[in-house]
Amino acid sequence: MGLDAREQIFAAATRTIAVAQILSRSYGSVIPILYANVLNRVGCRQGRAVTVQGDLIRYVRRKDLPQGWLARTDAEILQAVMDAQLAAGLTGSAVEIGVHHGRSMIAICLGLADNEKAYAIDIFDQQHLNKDGSGRGNRDIFEKNLAKFGVAPGAIVIDPRPSDQVKPQDILEAVGPARIFSVDGGHWTSIVQSDLRLAEASIAPHGVIALDDFHRLEWPEVSAGYFAWFGERTKPVVPFAMGYNKLYLCQQQQVAFYQQALAASRYLKLYLAKEVTFQDLKMPVYHRMLSPDMDIRTRLFHYLKVFHPDYYTRHDT
Repeated sequence: MGLDAREQIFAAATRTIAVAQILSRSYGSVIPILYANVLNRVGCRQGRAVTVQGDLIRYVRRKDLPQGWLARTDAEILQAVMDAQLAAGLTGSAVEIGVHHGRSMIAICLGLADNEKAYAIDIFDQQHLNKDGSGRGNRDIFEKNLAKFGVAPGAIVIDPRPSDQVKPQDILEAVGPARIFSVDGGHWTSIVQSDLRLAEASIAPHGVIALDDFHRLEWPEVSAGYFAWFGERTKPVVPFAMGYNKLYLCQQQQVAFYQQALAASRYLKLYLAKEVTFQDLKMPVYHRMLSPDMDIRTRLFHYLKVFHPDYYTRHDT
């Protein structure tokens, strides 16, 4: 199905939304149900579906995911990056600061090869160290989720120390250089700066850093910590893409490689909002913020993209 057919679907859906909004005032939110019904009724059973491959994506499409934060767009970016790495013979470990109950860490682990390992950092029940309340991890729940979703105990090292007490050597000796390093720990300036230092020192030459909540309005100190670190970094690590709420970075010589991997994703093509020049580099942005002045049709697009990605991406362009 091409763009014309997709336009017909959304035109029909838009007409339905006007009725849904009136009904929702009296009968609660029926909009998600109507969205789904419209998409199923209007031409959605024709055409060729977008191919979804990889254990990582099969995992994020499940309905019983651990409590936590990982948008589908960022999962697709991680899958594209990790697949490109393996296809090019670029191996390494995976590290995450702030694993919470494992939603993101498990996804990343499922993108690793059998001989690669992961390193999880979280203070878990030491919540007196969680200065800004940016998460409340639980080690028992985390370990149960690892088992539930097939991550072997021997494939991951769990470090319950505060991230600013973890040294690069701890990671390198335990699992080797990281090809993926997710930073989602404390959200105050100094700890973000410290976590990015740790990531910079622990990644392989082809490694990617994913910084959570960059430019998110509720957490302005994440951006402040990023810029503080960027001004002092010792490697040519630069941004190459922005996802739903993550900034992706790699060494400058790898930018084209990773941007090409993202551009090859049919899923991400549908989510490309714009290309921007940021810190003197052109990069894609795969999210557009919902605005109260958007018309009803644009809001429909946004809702489907965020909350029903499999409906939105059901047909290739």
